[in-house]
Amino acid sequence: MSITYSRVNERSITAIILVLVPIALLVSTTQMRFADLGGAFSPVFFPRIVLWLFIVLASINLVIEFVHQQAPNKPAFKRAFVIAGAFVLYAFTIMPLGFLLASILFCVICLVSLSITKPFWVASFSIGLPASLVLLFNHVLMLPLPTSPFTHWF
Repeated sequence: MSITYSRVNERSITAIILVLVPIALLVSTTQMRFADLGGAFSPVFFPRIVLWLFIVLASINLVIEFVHQQAPNKPAFKRAFVIAGAFVLYAFTIMPLGFLLASILFCVICLVSLSITKPFWVASFSIGLPASLVLLFNHVLMLPLPTSPFTHWF
């Protein structure tokens, strides 16, 4: 005897909303006009990159949600509150600590709250992702991110 689950549930509805919201935000940025300083210097350059990434990841989530049937599970409110708190902490620490240090702290909190506790993976992701973004924005695109009070390199 197999149990079947409806494909339309709160998870699939949330997945649809997570695709539609960044699409609507991306469409709204197409009407904005700024001084022609080149694509990378436009104030909507970085938000558009983030929105496209959000659309791709949300679309993958949507496909996975409709392809795989899962039993409904209990919402993880503790994780949601920890990650929301990490966002607030990140917002308050990015200017005084700089992008790199605040992002490393944010990644560590989020990964541990998501039960990723192997030190190699936590350290690799928490240092590698922010460091690669610092290299990309500060040194390749020449778009400065908030710097640390300890050194001008990051």
